[in-house]
Amino acid sequence: MNRKKSIALLIVVSVVIALLAVAAFAQFRIPFYKNGTRIYQSFLGAIELDGDLEGSVAYELTLKEDISAADTGDVDPEEVVKTLEYRLEALGYASSAVTAYRESETDNWSFRIEMRASDTYAEDIEVVARYGELEFTDGSGAYLFGRDMVRSAKYIAQTVAAQTTHYVELAFTDEGIDELEAAIAAVEDGEAFTLTITLGDTQLFSGKLTEDTLSQNALYIGGENTTETAARQLALQIASGGLAYEYEIGDPMLSAPLLGENAASLVFWGCLAALLVIIVAMVFAYGGLGLISGVTLFFFGLMEITMLILVPGIVLNFAGVLGIFAALLLSADSLAVIMHRVREEYRNGKTAKAAVKTAYRRSWLTIVETDAVLAAGALLMYFLCKGYANCFAITFGIGVALSALITMFVSYLFASMALPLFGGKSEKFLKLKRAEQKEEAAEV
Repeated sequence: MNRKKSIALLIVVSVVIALLAVAAFAQFRIPFYKNGTRIYQSFLGAIELDGDLEGSVAYELTLKEDISAADTGDVDPEEVVKTLEYRLEALGYASSAVTAYRESETDNWSFRIEMRASDTYAEDIEVVARYGELEFTDGSGAYLFGRDMVRSAKYIAQTVAAQTTHYVELAFTDEGIDELEAAIAAVEDGEAFTLTITLGDTQLFSGKLTEDTLSQNALYIGGENTTETAARQLALQIASGGLAYEYEIGDPMLSAPLLGENAASLVFWGCLAALLVIIVAMVFAYGGLGLISGVTLFFFGLMEITMLILVPGIVLNFAGVLGIFAALLLSADSLAVIMHRVREEYRNGKTAKAAVKTAYRRSWLTIVETDAVLAAGALLMYFLCKGYANCFAITFGIGVALSALITMFVSYLFASMALPLFGGKSEKFLKLKRAEQKEEAAEV
């Protein structure tokens, strides 16, 4: 790469990094917005935070007063806790906590739910505590079948021309499809069949159906006017059914973040300070190589923040922050391996350009092997663990993948751009010395 190409590429890369930095950190008023004033909140502002960083809300679920303990003697509190935890996790509250308690053996079981204070927590708690039997009826209210003829209910999203539509894919058993087709066929000509889905006293869905609506034993509910939250809630309620008894939901009790006030801001500034310390230490130890590595680590941080937005369903907690920081340290270690290798190759007689090229070629296997083992561990943790450990596995796994790519390709690109800029002084910039230079310095 000659000097002109290096300068041109450096300008392009600098603009890309600057735009990413603005998108990640800046907040500003969007000019010329046709629907009035709008504030851009940055990637950091769009990250969903868990209760330990942003605050939580607690609810008490108690059986209705007209239900006695004798009537609920068959209630297994552990099963209810598992059901509530499953519903909370399905709605994105992976780090929630559910506890069962009662004052005496003659009292009913009550349940305390602690969850992050999301924008939809008031609606979500209603879904979590919903009770009753799932029933499918026609327009007149005649019973068709129950949950036993539902094979699955899951949320799906389709994106066409930048427009995302949210659906619930409701798959039936063969018997369920036969019942629906028979009910549709029994409707008189000129009239439409109405399917109603209820859970206990709550109507979940009511809409017109035809035989063409059913596709491969499945029904798709949703469309342009259906939000993601509504689709996820509907899918969960159909899939899990209702609790055996009706519980009254107490007033919400909001609490400050578990890590203290302004926990999110303190964690962010702490991580930024740690990153700056690592970059300064690298520059002090390795000169120009350390500066290249520092820019690489900053780019890694920007990409990790970007992935928190692009990957759906991530709710960041302190364990997730630790996962990001662990991946950052992994990147720093990988870059240190490469920088040390560059020094060895140059000391053994290679030119600066050849030393950089050889160092990357000889280091990639070690780095890839380490990252592959750690990625496998993160994947295993993701499937075996829940709650905070699950978030650590997600952010660390994403960080390991980014680390392998950025360390081997992006940092090499940065090094290749830097060398032509300094010409014959590249060795001084990279703080490289020959073996004989070190021996002479030692004799003096």
